[in-house]
Amino acid sequence: MAPTTTSIGFALAFMAAFTWSIAPVFYRRAIDYVSYFGLGAIRCIGYIVSAAIFLFITMGLKSFAFPGIKLFAIVFICSNIWLVVGDLFYFAALHRLGVSLCVPITSAYPLLAVPASWIFLNSPFNAMILAAAILIVLGVILLSSSRGSIIPSAVSFGGLFAAVLAMSCWTFGIITNKLLMEYLSAPQLEWWRAVSVTIGSWAIFIANKNTKDIKNISFGNIMEIALAGALGLTIGNLLFTYSFKFISVEVSTCIVSARPFIAALVAFFVLNEKLTKIKLAGVSLVTAGIVLISI
Repeated sequence: MAPTTTSIGFALAFMAAFTWSIAPVFYRRAIDYVSYFGLGAIRCIGYIVSAAIFLFITMGLKSFAFPGIKLFAIVFICSNIWLVVGDLFYFAALHRLGVSLCVPITSAYPLLAVPASWIFLNSPFNAMILAAAILIVLGVILLSSSRGSIIPSAVSFGGLFAAVLAMSCWTFGIITNKLLMEYLSAPQLEWWRAVSVTIGSWAIFIANKNTKDIKNISFGNIMEIALAGALGLTIGNLLFTYSFKFISVEVSTCIVSARPFIAALVAFFVLNEKLTKIKLAGVSLVTAGIVLISI
């Protein structure tokens, strides 16, 4: 039996979530020897190369034609707000709040993205999807807190503000990504987004005068970061963007936000990690949320 369009969209969103779960492993390793600004710049090497290869294979050389200054300016602004400014706010929140608090807070971005899709994309209100988003977010919080308390002794207001700004930037990126698909094909949109993010990331990197921190890293380290960029930015973004063709933005966003859920399952089945009661509760909530979406 041929798969339905909905099942294809679900599969693409889950693959995007899985891909986005792998890239941070490389990022965490890279932070040991390069700054956040350096990491953001170097990962764009893999991003722009892989985006170019995909566009050439799928649409040919003519598809690289410049889309016009107005459309490129819109793509440039939207892309940098989403993937450059948003990630910088996330790094700031991570630094001030720590992993145990920052991850569950920022994983709640579907609670912004879902209502935003109803407002700006004219998606019909669906109470079931809103309930699913809440269940998934609660499940992610439990999964993220299973390694320790999610409430530290002192909460940084600046860190919380940075986390909210990061979620706002990501929501902006998700909404504008859907809107821009009306003007550019997915491969072309990803290519011009890669160009935009590369320019923005390297400009910030050079402006902060941190160029010296990439002079001492090995070629192997650079290739590892570039691979993370190709996985996390090109492949993950393309899977996420293509999912919009089969399922709504709010459904896809809820699914990709379940990355800690995927990580917990991989750890249980592949690494034989113990599935604690807190993890089991988190997995159950995320599963319930995904089931609600599919009804």
